[in-house]
Amino acid sequence: MHNGGFSMLEKQLLALHYSGSYITNFEFKEIADSLGLEVDLADREKMVKNLLKTSGEQNRQKELFDAVCELLQKRIKEYQQLLELYPDAKDIVGGYIQKTRSTIMLLQQRSRMNPYE
Repeated sequence: MHNGGFSMLEKQLLALHYSGSYITNFEFKEIADSLGLEVDLADREKMVKNLLKTSGEQNRQKELFDAVCELLQKRIKEYQQLLELYPDAKDIVGGYIQKTRSTIMLLQQRSRMNPYE
């Protein structure tokens, strides 16, 4: 499950097209540090793979997913502020908000999954 199951999740977290929010490698590092997970600052793909692996090995994926959701909730607030300033950008920014909410729902669903099923 780990290798096959995470490929969709990795894609969701890494691609703005899917997630609606770009998460920088520095933000991934901050999340790892806040959880006490050892992850080197590297390219985003490698960091996500390491974060998922390390958090899984330490039974801390729910905490990881919660931290990413918190970051994405902040991003949605930023998008909403942009919409107030630039209402004509509604089509683009609204799409990012929708995709970011979908990513949050995916992470919340994953955090409720039993890893042993």
